[in-house]
Amino acid sequence: MRANKNKRLTVLSEAEKQALYDLPDFDDFQRAEFFEMTEKEHGIVFQRNGLRSQLYCLLQIGYFKAKQAFFRFSLQDVPEEDITFVMQRYFPGMTVALQPLQMTEYYLQRNVIAELFGYRLWLESDVTSLLDKATELARQDATPTFILTELIVFLNNQKIVRPGYTTLQTIIGDALTAERNRLEQLIDEIVDESARTELKKLLVREDTLSGLAAIKQDTKNFSYQMMVVERQKRATLEPLYQIAKTLLPKLEISQQNKNYYASLANFYSIYDLRRLKPGQTYLYLLCYAWQRYRQLSDNLVSSFCYQLKKLEEETKNESKQLFNQSLSSKKQESPQVGRLILLYVDEAIDDATLFGTVRDQAFNIMPKDSLITAGQRLCEKSPSQMAFRWEAVDTITARCKKNLRPLAMSTEFSSTDPQNPWLMALSWMKTVFSRQQTLAQRPVSEIPAGTIPKRLRQHLLVLG
Repeated sequence: MRANKNKRLTVLSEAEKQALYDLPDFDDFQRAEFFEMTEKEHGIVFQRNGLRSQLYCLLQIGYFKAKQAFFRFSLQDVPEEDITFVMQRYFPGMTVALQPLQMTEYYLQRNVIAELFGYRLWLESDVTSLLDKATELARQDATPTFILTELIVFLNNQKIVRPGYTTLQTIIGDALTAERNRLEQLIDEIVDESARTELKKLLVREDTLSGLAAIKQDTKNFSYQMMVVERQKRATLEPLYQIAKTLLPKLEISQQNKNYYASLANFYSIYDLRRLKPGQTYLYLLCYAWQRYRQLSDNLVSSFCYQLKKLEEETKNESKQLFNQSLSSKKQESPQVGRLILLYVDEAIDDATLFGTVRDQAFNIMPKDSLITAGQRLCEKSPSQMAFRWEAVDTITARCKKNLRPLAMSTEFSSTDPQNPWLMALSWMKTVFSRQQTLAQRPVSEIPAGTIPKRLRQHLLVLG
């Protein structure tokens, strides 16, 4: 949002202004399309007196069809390709003097062409209704370009020829001023002294806001230390976010405007923010705190999801590998165990043979240590892949505590069902950890019902 030396709002760049208010720049296809005349258009053109008036009228019709606007031009301003195309198509073999059109003829043509396309010319009395529309739009999106674009759409829908650029500049500037005054008045009423004190803390040092900027990296690149810094930033903004969450709904501003005003807090230096009207500064800082806090929260949640998925994949792969190793060991041991069992029915071994001799034969088949391991494995219930999975989970306990627990503790979880058992379990775990206790130190009866499936109890609980 900028103002030139005449204090009039700059809505468009010079290039954008030219695209909207300068003569169209047709290519060959567009030239053929827009200068193609209907029977009515043909009748209007050739009702004009003289070749020069007819040429001006035909050009004005083509340009109006392209931009729904009228242009005050001389033939010297018109692209040579346009004049050549029109002359060859509608006035073959004729020549025209490149002289200006009289103002009375210009106004007559403008009225006739507007009526032809069902439009009416802009009136001074339209300012009030267009200002009301602009003020309404400013509540949706306070960027001047958006308001201008929507006003042109509105005028086209109403079949009103748009006014000049300076008129629209003034209307948009007045609408933005009205919206700014509305917000400043509300802020003055609802921002109490304690909130002002918190907001002013962001204006102490020049690097305060930039230091709170959220990192812009893929979550898989978020290191533990980076997440510590992100949590610290979020904790710094927590008091301001709670204030913003309470106050911003009362201002009745759109999501788009929250983002826009937040961007202005970054656009201005701390020095500039101190010099703005307090209401304006507080608005920008409230939106900044609201937006930045949410960005930081998104980063933390994304990091949590990434870390959790990564650990899940690791334990899944580890358990699969351990399970396959167990099956492979059994497969390798089976022939040897079979030979050991056959010793009991070997007819070559006499009943009087000493057990020590038989044992020596057994050790020749399978070394003592291997035999003990195989025997113990056979005596025990074969572990399932789920058992191996939880064994793998046990090996990453320290990493879970380091990487996942701080993220979970700093995240506010919610559910559409306030009695959601998983939400209650999270709340219970947070309470336990905040007391510097482990879950094992709490009685099983405290665990919210329905959160430990039967099939997992043996893996999650140590029951006496």
